[in-house]
Amino acid sequence: MQNSKQMKSLKSNKNLYILLAFILLGGLSSCSKWLDVKPEDKFLEEHLYSTPQGVAEIVNGFYVKLGTDALYGSNLSSTMLDVLAQRYRISSDKHPYYYYNNFSFAERVVENGIASVWTQMYNVIANINDMVRILPTVENGMTQDQKNQYIGEAIGLRAFIHFDLLRMFGKPYDETSKTEPAIPYYRNLTTDASPIESSEQIAAKILEDIAEAEKLLAKDPIITEGSMKNFNNNRFNIYAVKALKARVYQWINDKPAALAAAQEVIAAQDKFPWVSHSAITISGPNTDRKFFSENLFSVFNSKLNDLYNRYFNPNLLESEILSTSKDNIIEKVYENNTSDYRYVYLWPISTTGMRTFTKYLELSDIKNLSRFMVPVMRISEMYYIAAESSEDPKEGLSYLNTVRQHRNIMVDITNANSLRTELTKEYQKEFFGEGQLWYYYKRNKMTSIPTTNNAWRNMTIPLSHYQFKLPLVETTPR
Repeated sequence: MQNSKQMKSLKSNKNLYILLAFILLGGLSSCSKWLDVKPEDKFLEEHLYSTPQGVAEIVNGFYVKLGTDALYGSNLSSTMLDVLAQRYRISSDKHPYYYYNNFSFAERVVENGIASVWTQMYNVIANINDMVRILPTVENGMTQDQKNQYIGEAIGLRAFIHFDLLRMFGKPYDETSKTEPAIPYYRNLTTDASPIESSEQIAAKILEDIAEAEKLLAKDPIITEGSMKNFNNNRFNIYAVKALKARVYQWINDKPAALAAAQEVIAAQDKFPWVSHSAITISGPNTDRKFFSENLFSVFNSKLNDLYNRYFNPNLLESEILSTSKDNIIEKVYENNTSDYRYVYLWPISTTGMRTFTKYLELSDIKNLSRFMVPVMRISEMYYIAAESSEDPKEGLSYLNTVRQHRNIMVDITNANSLRTELTKEYQKEFFGEGQLWYYYKRNKMTSIPTTNNAWRNMTIPLSHYQFKLPLVETTPR
C-alpha cells in the first residue's frame, strides 16, 4: 500500500524502522544464528505495533527491501538474471556483470552477489514471520479485516520469495530432481536452522501458504477498487497471489492447475487493462514504457533513475552499458517488427545510433509515482501460462495471439505446431528488464539459447548453470 501518504509516514519514522530492521535482521543469517534481543529492542517493536500506522510502516518495509537494487529493483529484474539469460552484449572484463555473463560462478564478485540475494531474501522472510506472529496478538484499533489484509499480503509474499529462491537455488523441476535437496522453508522467526528440503516439499509448502493468503485476502480492496487506486498493484494483492499459484503449478508441470489459476487472473482483466495505444505512443512526461496498468505486482525503487544512468544510458562506455551492442542485435529479437510497441518504444535509436533500453528511463512528471515502479508480475504472463497449459493447441494460440494483438502485432500465429517456438519468442520480447526469461529457459531445460554476445546465435550451456549453489553463509555452519 505504497501510496503517497504511506510513503510520507514511512519516511517520518524511517530511523525507528531501520533500527527495528537491524534488530530483527542483523542477528540473522538465513535465520540460523542466535538472536540477542534486549529489553529496548522489545520496546521498539511494541511501539511500532501499537498503532495501525506503525503496522503499515512495517509492511511497507517489506516492499522497500524487495525494491532495492540487491533484489527486485535491479538484480532480480533488469541486471543479474537478464545478464545470465544472455540478453546483453558484454565483452569487456571491466564490466561489472562480465563474470555473470560468462557463468563464472566461482568468481568472488558472483559468489558475493548471489549470497547477498540469499541473505536479503531470507531477511525479508524473517521480518514477515515476526509480523505474522505478533499482529494477531495486539490490540491497536485495527479491525480483523485490516489485520487479515496485512497478514494475507505477508504470507503471500513469504510464498513468493520462497518460490523465487527455489527457482534460483533448486534444480530444474522434474520427477527425478524434485526429491533432491533444494532450500529451507521458514514460517517462524527462529534461532535454529530449518532443514534443507526437497523441491517437491518446498513447492507443497508454497502452495499451502498461497491457499492461506487467498483466504485472508478475500476482502482485498483491489477486488472493488481495481488496481490503480492507492497503487493496489504495488503490493501483493489477491490477484498476485493467484498469479503466483499459476507460476508454481506451471513450475511443477501441473498444467490443468496452472491453467485454472491463470484463468482466475485473466477473468479479472478489467482490473488490469491492456496498455492503451495513446499511453505508450504519447511523447511527453508520462510515456508508459512499463505498461503499468497491466502490472499485477510491482516494487518501488526510489533509485530507479540511478539504475538507468548506471547501466542503460546511451552515453555510457561499452565497458559500462547493458545493451545489445552497436550492431543493434535487438532487431533480431523483435524480428525487426516496427509495429511492436515493445521494440519501437522501449528500444529507440539513441543519438549514438545504437538502440538502448528505456523501460526504466525516468518520467519527468514528478507526480507520476509509477516512474519508480519495477514490474514483477503482469497480466500477459497469465496468458502465456494459459497458452502453454491449454490442452487444445488452438485455445493456446488464442491466448498467445491476444497478447500479440495488444502489442500492436496484428498478424496472428495460426500454426499450432509452432506454439512452443512462438512462446519462447514472446518471453524474449515481453519480459526485458524483468528477469523472467532466465526462469523460462531453466524450467524448459534449454541447453541451447541465443546470446547477444554472438549476434543472437545459439550457445550451449549445461543445466548446472541454471542452479545457484547454496552460499557458505547457509552451509557453514548449519
